[in-house]
Amino acid sequence: MTAGRRAAPAFRLLVTRDFGLLWLGETISQIGDSLNRVALLWFAYETSRSTLRMSLVGVMQTLPALLLGPLIGVYLDRLRKKPALVAVSLVRAIVVSAVPVLHAAHLLSLNLLYLLVLVLSVVGSVAGPALATAVPLLVTPAELTGANGLIAATATIGVLLGPGVAGVGIAWLGISRVLYVDAASFVVFAVCVAFIRLPERAPAEPVPLHPRALAGDLRAGLVFLARQQVGILLLTLVAGLQNIGASAFVFMLPAFVRREVEGGSVWLGLLWSAFGLGMLLASTSLAMVRRASVSRLLWIALASLVVGGVAIPALSLVKVKLAAAILMVVIGWSAAAFSPVVISLVQGCTPVDLRARVLTAFNSANMAAVTVGMLAFGWAADRLGEDLALRGIGGVLLLTALALGALMRVQVTRRMVENLAVEP
Repeated sequence: MTAGRRAAPAFRLLVTRDFGLLWLGETISQIGDSLNRVALLWFAYETSRSTLRMSLVGVMQTLPALLLGPLIGVYLDRLRKKPALVAVSLVRAIVVSAVPVLHAAHLLSLNLLYLLVLVLSVVGSVAGPALATAVPLLVTPAELTGANGLIAATATIGVLLGPGVAGVGIAWLGISRVLYVDAASFVVFAVCVAFIRLPERAPAEPVPLHPRALAGDLRAGLVFLARQQVGILLLTLVAGLQNIGASAFVFMLPAFVRREVEGGSVWLGLLWSAFGLGMLLASTSLAMVRRASVSRLLWIALASLVVGGVAIPALSLVKVKLAAAILMVVIGWSAAAFSPVVISLVQGCTPVDLRARVLTAFNSANMAAVTVGMLAFGWAADRLGEDLALRGIGGVLLLTALALGALMRVQVTRRMVENLAVEP
């Protein structure tokens, strides 16, 4: 093994054909999706002037993954991932294109927007688990954490570049053109995936159609979590608690910019880009961590929770835009340093034939936490003010840090860390 490979094994993946194409397509898709996210939230807030109603856009985006996640996992374990990724991306492009078409015709009401976001989320609920199950097929166990860091960096690049462009685009060009770009990004992703050589075998068993067979597959995944890998179950609970606070902060940002910083859509985009810069710094750092340092990643995740728990309440104290931007970089780092560690542990400790079911169960639990966080803190922001809501989010992250610290002392978690490099 060369010294360069020991220092940064994951970055070599970017020059390989298959992982490189997947990373490139996902990066372009994430940039477009960030345009979409800012545009839809801004439209919802400008229409309703309510943080709670704006948060409902986020609820529509997470509800299908919460309700359909376990079923999606069962079918993904029986389907080839490459065709699933291509098909889902093309359908998402069509649905996103419908939003600017309706907006241009002055037919896009807030209720119709909720419906379209819900449909888009139903289709998109397959994309995340399919991508998460495809990554371990393209990399070695030693490269898994770094590869997840690079995949997380695609979302980070999207947050870094997309919102700033979206803010300027909405102000200068209007919402329609911004959303057309997002639709085109899904098409680009589908083209990139079409050229990937994904080493997956044909499913050994047919797709379950009978309710009894479906229930049996669901039960197999739950038994694995409850009896064989209790550590994954405990990490899922901790990640859910983190998501209650982290998700609420993202969807409160437009209201915070409008009321506290007194900015417009351009400044919203710039602050979101500052958040993305912090996320990019975290993802890049994780991609450079060696396999031998995996156990230390949990300490990085713990530190990220503490930093976020302090920085988010501090944001409520600043009124200067530059200070708010600096804090957003710090908050972005804290947000992105947590998830890749947990996802790598879940992927690396789950057999291939159960991976989609376990990952979708993990995602469903987190989507439930996201929904609770957005609704609870959206209500708190409307009734109690953004300042108290931000302090509450910080308190949740600090509580999560305490829970993770306690979990790191549990033996099952130590065994998960030790076995991460073992091929499942």
